[in-house]
Amino acid sequence: METYIYKWRGEEIEIERYTKDRIDELKERVKKGNDKLMAAWAEIVKQELGKYETEIKKWTIAQARLMEYCRQLQDLGFHSCLYIENGKKTKKCIDVLGCIVCPSDISYWETEVANNMWDDLQSASRNK
Repeated sequence: METYIYKWRGEEIEIERYTKDRIDELKERVKKGNDKLMAAWAEIVKQELGKYETEIKKWTIAQARLMEYCRQLQDLGFHSCLYIENGKKTKKCIDVLGCIVCPSDISYWETEVANNMWDDLQSASRNK
């Protein structure tokens, strides 16, 4: 398996190089990485400051690694949301943290923010 070194903020991160024939495997890796980072974040924010700083550094390195895998998806021609099945999104972009990385050319999160704001306005006007 071929790897390369991704240099990020003074860190050298070893990255596995994926090819077009393994794109489905790479999609799953990025989805699982999103899930792991979201779960890790939920645990990090519960910790005391000294431990928090160490964990944040690990988390940001993991995020950088995941961003590089996401870039590979785009380089291999995948530019869509990872959570679309049968033409419908199965997961929101903004759900506490939502996705940490996304290869999509479409900013679905912007639509979610706009819809949330619209819902809040509608709710506020009904409560007057």
